[in-house]
Amino acid sequence: MSAELRVGAEQLSPRDAVFVYDETDRHLSNIVAVYFADASAGQPLSLDQVLAWARARIGHSALFHRRLHRVPLDLDLPYWVPDPAMAVRDHLSLVTDVRTWDQARARIAEITSARMDLTRPPWEIHVMDGVDGVPSMPGATTIVVLKFHHSAGDGVATRALEQRLFGTDPAPAIRLDGARPLTTAARTVAALGTQPIRFVDGLRRAKSARRELAASVAAGTVHEPAALRPATRFNRDIHSELTFHLLPIPMAAVQAAKAAAPQRVTINDLMLTTVAGALASYLAEHGETPEGSLAAMVPMSMRGVADWDSANRLSQMVVDLHTDIADPVARLAAIKKSAGRAKQRTADPVVLRSDRLVETAPALLLRAAGWARAQRHFDGTDTVPMCNTTISNVPPVTDSLTFCGMPVVRAVGALPILDGDGLRHLISAQGEELVLAFTTSVAMMPDPERYGELLLGSFRELANALGTPARSGS
Repeated sequence: MSAELRVGAEQLSPRDAVFVYDETDRHLSNIVAVYFADASAGQPLSLDQVLAWARARIGHSALFHRRLHRVPLDLDLPYWVPDPAMAVRDHLSLVTDVRTWDQARARIAEITSARMDLTRPPWEIHVMDGVDGVPSMPGATTIVVLKFHHSAGDGVATRALEQRLFGTDPAPAIRLDGARPLTTAARTVAALGTQPIRFVDGLRRAKSARRELAASVAAGTVHEPAALRPATRFNRDIHSELTFHLLPIPMAAVQAAKAAAPQRVTINDLMLTTVAGALASYLAEHGETPEGSLAAMVPMSMRGVADWDSANRLSQMVVDLHTDIADPVARLAAIKKSAGRAKQRTADPVVLRSDRLVETAPALLLRAAGWARAQRHFDGTDTVPMCNTTISNVPPVTDSLTFCGMPVVRAVGALPILDGDGLRHLISAQGEELVLAFTTSVAMMPDPERYGELLLGSFRELANALGTPARSGS
């Protein structure tokens, strides 16, 4: 007999609650994963089939059975509470009017840029069956879009969830515990007395850590990123709808370039260099070469690095992209060095201690900080804080996933764009290919096909310079 999934009330950690307090219509907290199944040998799906598939799997995670409960006036952090009224049919759709890749891209963009309803369990599954013309996919494709709120988990956690959703293990039985409003109220009252004390202690510890950090920076053992970067067309407020694009690259070509590098590099180093070259070329073609190098926000998993008690265990590194270096091999070496320094800084014990203030911050302060961030505007500014774009790299996808009997041959992600961050990349790998998916807007990038060409050209230029021209991409 399979195990039981017990779903009860659970308070969010401060790091997870930030995704609730920071969210606005222009700053979404959506996690969106897109799965491509080979449907060339199958029959059209029915809604009953898709519902049966989902109902057989929602016992794999509490995500599907609980909704957010905010404490009145946000006097304390929110709670996840069981939702006995959850109906799978309300969270799942089978799309029948999408037949081409362009239509699918538009629907994925629409799903990615829609704010989630947190009065019900924060997840959605959208299925588009029989889509033709998907890049590097022969025949018809079934596309499955999984969407959930960032407060429930991060991109790395998505990998563990998808292995259960698209795997073969039976889901546990589900047991929902009853709500306990009196217990929640008592905890809120207690928190009102303890939160100020914890926060004052956190301030003291953070101040001490910042002094240690300043000493480490002065000694050269920790390297701080530049506080400001030149603003580009992608660092403005969002004035048009999100668009979604993907670029497959043969994994053999990536591995060949990695092996040919004069020093040990990672696939992430290669992709950062590829994006840097394409970004520099795109801006140059539009007569907008910035004065100075651009930088990227690169999420780093803190699993095994820090003991964070949260569903989100990612820290945001800032990596110099060295877009002012023309030679691709020299740029690769510089980016490898900058990425190594950023990783070292992020994992440094002193930095970790200085970043723990959020763990003691009262709910009201977190909400106020989110409100303050929402007031920022980027139109007309010459500089932006820290970085110009996001480049995220998630762990490889397993090759044994299936959906309704069809093999899942590709999994990618779509990142919502934000004011000040209007070009975002997500890199994923599965089997014989690496896929670089990017999101932007028509106003910021009216010619995404050209940017795709520049991405592929940048990778080929790097591969050629490393001496692997015969395997430099499709």
